[in-house]
Amino acid sequence: MTANEGTKGKDVFGDFATLVVPEEHTKSTLNIFMIYMGVLAVIAAIFAGSGLAQMYDAATMLEVAFIGNLILAIYGGLIAYVGGSTRANTYMILRYPLGRLGSLVGNLIVSAIPLVVWFAVETWLFGLTVNVIYPDNPLTSIAAASIWGGLLMMVTAYYGFRAMAILSYITVPFWYTLVVIGFFASVDLAGGFDKVWVARPEVIAPLGVGITYVVGLYASGSVITSDVARYGKKPWSGAVAWAVHVTIFMTALLFAGGVMTLLTNSPNVIVAIAQIGLGVGALLLAILGQWTTNDNNLWSAALAWINTTGKLNKRVWVVILGVIGTLIAGLWAGLWGMSLEPFINFAVYLGYFIPPVGAVIIADYYVFRPFILGLRDPKERYKFGPGTKYPLINVPGIVAVAAGGAIAWFTQQIGWGAPVINGIVSAFVIYLALIVPMEKLGISWGVGEWVESSTGF
Repeated sequence: MTANEGTKGKDVFGDFATLVVPEEHTKSTLNIFMIYMGVLAVIAAIFAGSGLAQMYDAATMLEVAFIGNLILAIYGGLIAYVGGSTRANTYMILRYPLGRLGSLVGNLIVSAIPLVVWFAVETWLFGLTVNVIYPDNPLTSIAAASIWGGLLMMVTAYYGFRAMAILSYITVPFWYTLVVIGFFASVDLAGGFDKVWVARPEVIAPLGVGITYVVGLYASGSVITSDVARYGKKPWSGAVAWAVHVTIFMTALLFAGGVMTLLTNSPNVIVAIAQIGLGVGALLLAILGQWTTNDNNLWSAALAWINTTGKLNKRVWVVILGVIGTLIAGLWAGLWGMSLEPFINFAVYLGYFIPPVGAVIIADYYVFRPFILGLRDPKERYKFGPGTKYPLINVPGIVAVAAGGAIAWFTQQIGWGAPVINGIVSAFVIYLALIVPMEKLGISWGVGEWVESSTGF
């Protein structure tokens, strides 16, 4: 059975949530690139640059951002290529390195729970930003804007990949144009580019600290690159699109946010644009930026819950999860204060275990299956479709993810090395150190068996 035979299943859940994407539904590399760019077009990416500005001067900040994003390009690109070759989403792919039941746990860790949390966080941030621009209207209070903003973001996720692609084509060029306007406005108000290259924080941090910070920003997102890459016409479409958008545009956004912080002590491009008389432009920047990112969060979360439960279709899950995330954002802002810190801390804790999941995918797909099992053809390493058999649990995979996450958490506590990278490298090594000798010695590394049904579940 080839990967494409999985299309013979019934797409009862929508957007091929449990099936491989058929040839006739694949998209161009540009289409995939625009989806990734839409995800990146978020206010939080600019704000993240302020963290670098507290550690480095502009030139060093640019160097650190590029190196960190180059690491993300390789890590996420490798995972994206798995999706492009198999045309399967992240949660289907996890059936191999974690096992069928293990993948259910992986789904919860990678997307099902944290993406709902981040949908709430980004929705709350949207409400906060709208309130900063227009503070004296009942509809622009943080709670009210969070609620109507969250409902707005549910629309394209509800209609799926095609709607998200259309929105990205329309909004991404406009969004980045507004960012450029805000950036140059800040530079102009500060006195020109001469000020950019001489501004610096009081203390310069080691390069490794900043690189770790940059990798940590997008490491979790890198694990789910297959959700989009599976739609690529070419196996490499998603990997190339991901690498370009991260190394060039993520670097540019971090640099822009960092420069604005160095020059104005505020990374808020929304405020900068509003101050030069473009209040409507600032509002559009807030709306479009959060929309093109948060619909993808919600869409991927819905795919994860389908693969976890085998119940309900994609649109129903989008509504359920969107309402939950929107209520969290609105209620928290309206009743309990300005901070979503408890939710963010929970997502950060899960974040220790998310990057190791990507590591076991890479180890299994690029090392174990081609060099130990002899599956040299990338399209033959993972097969899907009715009748396909998976182990219930891939023991080395579960152990490697748990150990990698624990190592990431522990090294964070003691301040040793780069926790995210520690977790990725540890999971990669532990997986191969366990599964290779077990396979060579004839020891079963898979427990139980699960046979895929016609619905792909």
